[in-house]
Amino acid sequence: MTQPTTSVASLLALLHYERANLLTQFESTPEALRVASTGESGWSAAQIIEHCARVEGGVARMIAKGAEMPRTATADELQAAVLTERTIGWVRERSTKVEAPERVRPTGTLDADAALAQLQASRAALLEAFATADKAVLDGVTFPHPFIGPLTLRSWVELTAHHDARHAAQMKGE
Repeated sequence: MTQPTTSVASLLALLHYERANLLTQFESTPEALRVASTGESGWSAAQIIEHCARVEGGVARMIAKGAEMPRTATADELQAAVLTERTIGWVRERSTKVEAPERVRPTGTLDADAALAQLQASRAALLEAFATADKAVLDGVTFPHPFIGPLTLRSWVELTAHHDARHAAQMKGE
């Protein structure tokens, strides 16, 4: 299992590594098949990329919104809202099928190039939001995850890397 990150540098390295892996899997899909629905999800490689972009864009928006929110979580609530080895394992392990919430499901209207452009834009937005956010906001504001429960904004950022890993494995057929 993967351990939670302990520094900004390790978090950024994880984001970079898992995104590179996701893109490698996408690029290994023959161009003609990138928009064809396959596998148990019924999502094409382009739809998986669009989904990852939608999730990541949502996290960037949460960070911006978090800056405007009061930090009312208790120390115990904040401790419970940090990713753990167990929650990371749950995200990365694909044996449990998870139905994506409607707001992050792919529209199916993007071709492969448009999906990649959306993914690139969402990563830029996430990195910008993360870099400019106050540490007190990243570690003091929580948002609920539909399956895991409340997570700090820093944990949400890390979650995007593990989410990329999950979907890279999906494209790989694992």
